[in-house]
Amino acid sequence: MAPRYFIPIALGLAGFAAEGYAILCERRMQRHRLPGVSYWAATLRRDGGWQRSDLFAPEGLAWQKAAARSAFWGILLWSLAAVAWTFTLLAA
Repeated sequence: MAPRYFIPIALGLAGFAAEGYAILCERRMQRHRLPGVSYWAATLRRDGGWQRSDLFAPEGLAWQKAAARSAFWGILLWSLAAVAWTFTLLAA
């Protein structure tokens, strides 16, 4: 493998890891729903249950923040990987 492919591949894999961690945090967030709140009521809603203390315990809201932060970094890393891949192909 040519060294010029290392940066886009590394960025893509880092983005994949960040998105995987976001999914893990999202699943952990669901463990902290308040009693009587279903998955549907907490997640599949227009606001996604974002920062709703009437749906999640404080621990769940902390996991929600971690999931959002990790998902943001994953998207950013994937975007950078796409840009790096484009420059790699143009330089060839």
